[in-house]
Amino acid sequence: MTPEAFEAAVRELFAEVTTMTLATCAGDRPWASDVYFVADGWKLVFFSSPASRHCRNLAANPACAATIHPVAASWRDIRGLQLEGRGEPVEGIKAMARAAAVYCAKFPFAKALLEAPGETAAKMARVRPHVFVPEAVRLTDNRQGFGTRFLLRLRSGRPLGPPQRESGSSV
Repeated sequence: MTPEAFEAAVRELFAEVTTMTLATCAGDRPWASDVYFVADGWKLVFFSSPASRHCRNLAANPACAATIHPVAASWRDIRGLQLEGRGEPVEGIKAMARAAAVYCAKFPFAKALLEAPGETAAKMARVRPHVFVPEAVRLTDNRQGFGTRFLLRLRSGRPLGPPQRESGSSV
């Protein structure tokens, strides 16, 4: 798979799917949470309360993983992403403003919630932008054959080479 085809397939999933499952771990206790996300380049922005279990886990151990996939009616339709990386709060006013802007562009309801008076706005005021920074992105696409999977390694949001087909991969 060419780098362009890999990136196009990943971008399509980033745009099509609204929720990622974020897997965190602290104190030998794994935890998975579904969060709305938006891609900002290779980084994935999500908003969560620092008091949430997944954010407390990230504060203790920023290493995490995520999956992104649309609903599939058949094994032939399975496609999605498995990502490894780290999660952290977004720091700095400019970075926070950018995170809010890209998030609200994908999720217009978030802007409405932020602007709403009352209880909803008070709850929204307690969330912060966070970012998942992938170091490895695996693309599974059974439409190309059972268990077809490609791996792209990243450093600081930049590919370390072209995507590689993983041999012997299975679902």
